[in-house]
Amino acid sequence: MGMYLVDISAGSWAQDECAPLLAEVLATRGLPPYPGPPAAAVDFEEKLIPNMAAFAEVCARHGATELLNASLIVPVDFSGLIELPIESSFDDVTRAFSAQRLRAPIAPIAAEVGMPADLPSGAMALTIAIDDPLIFYVALYHQAAEHSLRHGCPLTYI
Repeated sequence: MGMYLVDISAGSWAQDECAPLLAEVLATRGLPPYPGPPAAAVDFEEKLIPNMAAFAEVCARHGATELLNASLIVPVDFSGLIELPIESSFDDVTRAFSAQRLRAPIAPIAAEVGMPADLPSGAMALTIAIDDPLIFYVALYHQAAEHSLRHGCPLTYI
């Protein structure tokens, strides 16, 4: 059994315990609530391959370790991590990270590792097409940010 990064559908988000808590935190920051994903969105699903060490190392070099602690990526612009008291797939809290803010640290990392410009898209496309763990994770986070922003949907790990 592996871990997957997937989009959250409109119906699931409406029932998600994180939705009202995220709205509260955003309000305290003077931001409007995230309205949730649109009813019809393109699916995003990638299986995480085991070894993340090289990606963690390059993130540390670029001062981007915060994104490694995120368990929820949302298409809302805010700084840092928002910690929500809801259990996630791998922790006793859910840490939300902005998809907009994910783009900035990934761009120089992508350039450094030589991430291909023409990444495959579609469910499990990266999992199937990319063997190198470092390139895979850079591409995964790049595609996750782009998908979240393009389709207005959050992503989480299951």
